[in-house]
Amino acid sequence: MKTKLNLSSKIHLFIIITSIIVAIGIAVGVICHSVAGKYFNYGGDFASYKSVTVTYADIDFSGKKDDPEVVMDNICENAFKDAGISSYTKEYGDKSGGGSITYKFVDSTDGAKLDKAVEAINGKIDEALDGDSMFSNASWQTVEAVYEGSKALLRAGIAIAVVAVFHFLYFLIRYRLTMAFAALLADAHNLALYLSLLAITRVPVTSAIATFAVVTVLISVIGTCFLFDKMRKKIKSAEKKGEEFKVDDAADATFLLNVIFPASIAAVAVVVFVLMSISSLSPLAIMAPVFMALISCVSCIYGTAMFVPAVYSRFKQIGDNYKATHTRKAKSKKTDK
Repeated sequence: MKTKLNLSSKIHLFIIITSIIVAIGIAVGVICHSVAGKYFNYGGDFASYKSVTVTYADIDFSGKKDDPEVVMDNICENAFKDAGISSYTKEYGDKSGGGSITYKFVDSTDGAKLDKAVEAINGKIDEALDGDSMFSNASWQTVEAVYEGSKALLRAGIAIAVVAVFHFLYFLIRYRLTMAFAALLADAHNLALYLSLLAITRVPVTSAIATFAVVTVLISVIGTCFLFDKMRKKIKSAEKKGEEFKVDDAADATFLLNVIFPASIAAVAVVVFVLMSISSLSPLAIMAPVFMALISCVSCIYGTAMFVPAVYSRFKQIGDNYKATHTRKAKSKKTDK
C-alpha cells in the first residue's frame, strides 16, 4: 500500500540532497575562510569596521547660535562628503564639558579617504579654537570584531546541547529507542542544514545566528513530537500494513502542520524585524536576521517533514533486524542448554 507522499521510498534521494547541501556549505565556508578569513559572511555586530571619533570641549564656533553638537556634526558630514565617503552609523557621547560623536564605516572604507576627512575636521576645530585644540580632535581607527568565543555563541551551544539531550531522553521514555535516535538526528540534521545554507547563501551573519540556531532545534523538537505522536497512535491501527506504511501515513497526517508551524515562526520574525527596520539607522543590519529566520524555516520544513520520516523507516528496520537476530541467538542458547 502507498500513501500520498510515500517518503520512505525516497530515502536515498533525501540523503543525497542533504549530503550535497552540507558538502557545498563546508566547501564554500572553507574556501571563503582560506581566502578572506571568514567561514560565514559576518555582518552587523559580528563585522569589523572603521570608525572616526570626534571629541570636543566647549567650542565657540565663530558666534554661531546652533548647538555645538549640531555644528560639529555638520562639519564632519561635510568632511566625509568632500572625501567621498558616507557614514554607516553614528553615536553621540556624553555632552558634559563638550561632547563626542563616533561615526562607524564599513571595514572596506578607504583609509586614505578617512585620513583626508579627519584632517579636514581637525582643521575646522583648530580654526575654531585658534590652534589650541589639545582636548578637541578627530581620529580614526579600525575595530576588529571578535566572534570566536562570543558569549552568544557559547550560550547557544549550551542551550542546543541541553535541548538535544532532553529531546532524546523524552523520546526514549515516551516512545521508542529508534524514535529517540531519529529525534536526535532531526536536531543535528536541521542545524547542519541551517548552518550550511548560511555559508552557501552568504547571508550577513550577526549574533542572531545563535538565536536562530536554538530556534531551529526547538522547532525540530516540536515537529518531531507532532510526527511521532501521530505515528505512535497509528501503530496499533496499522499493524498489518507494514512499518513503511505507518511512517508514511503519519508523515502525511502531520506534513501541513510541520510546514505551517515553522513558516508561522518565520513570518512572525519577518514582521518583527521589518517593523524594527523602520526606525533603525541601519536597515540592512535588521534585515540580516530576517534571512536567517527564513533559512531556519526552510531547514526545519525539509528536515522534519520529509528527511526524518524517510530515514526513520530505515532506523526501524535496522532496529527490528537487530532485535530479531539477538532473539534468535537467545533462543538458540536456551535450546542448547
